[in-house]
Amino acid sequence: MDNLLGVLVAVMGVFILLLDFFAFVYRKLTEGIEMCWCFFGFVLFLLGVVPGLSAWTAAVPLYAYPAFFVFGISMVAIVFYLSIKLSQLIRKNQELAMHVSLLNQENESILEKLKEVREMERDEKTENTVCH
Repeated sequence: MDNLLGVLVAVMGVFILLLDFFAFVYRKLTEGIEMCWCFFGFVLFLLGVVPGLSAWTAAVPLYAYPAFFVFGISMVAIVFYLSIKLSQLIRKNQELAMHVSLLNQENESILEKLKEVREMERDEKTENTVCH
């Protein structure tokens, strides 16, 4: 019971690592955001497991553990949800940029064809006026 908060923090770190891994595998997170969550989960795990780093748990009274843990989980859940939404927006933005690029290429090819057709029409008009 002496280091319960340290164990809870370590378990939370492992949970974040697993959640981060599965979110990345199912393409919910981008690489950069995934690496940040991986680092955060690893730091939480170390804060809970390494004796020198878990000395801070002695400063938290025993009756505050549930509130501390619930607050921590809720903050992590909110930020993780926002990270997933941000990753989805980043992926959609990249997809839209690709679509815009393809449309620009198509537009340029159409403009080149239109320019060729106009030149051909202009050449035909000059040939018709010269011959008659």
